[in-house]
Amino acid sequence: MRRLMVAGLVLALTGCGTGLIPGDPAIPAGARQWIITVENESAAPAVLMVAEDTMPIGEQVGSAEPARVPPNTTVDVTFIVPPGQTWAIFVNPSPRRGPLILAMDVPPDATGRLPVSINIDAAGNPSASLGAGAGEGWFGE
Repeated sequence: MRRLMVAGLVLALTGCGTGLIPGDPAIPAGARQWIITVENESAAPAVLMVAEDTMPIGEQVGSAEPARVPPNTTVDVTFIVPPGQTWAIFVNPSPRRGPLILAMDVPPDATGRLPVSINIDAAGNPSASLGAGAGEGWFGE
């Protein structure tokens, strides 16, 4: 029994990031990991997605962990973003709400903790802000 449990755990962990687990997109070669602080001041969970930059939202091409930020909570969210310029980060996506952060808003070599924060106000409206001293290549600079 114990061997079966260990084998199941190994199989599940092996499938993570490969697209083999339903709802888990494959992590492409050249993907980057970003850590962004997300502050949700609203009374509803905030939904975060990395998807093709289309309107309405395109196919999911990356991930956010956690993908939901509870109400009135601030957390560090780890995003896995693919290479290229055709994707974006969406917050509370809807047919009327487009992307918040575009691939071109961040320098192509940026990884790890970013000098960017995401805020969802009490009405559920998202915004992104850039910390002081971020340098060139951020949000059109």
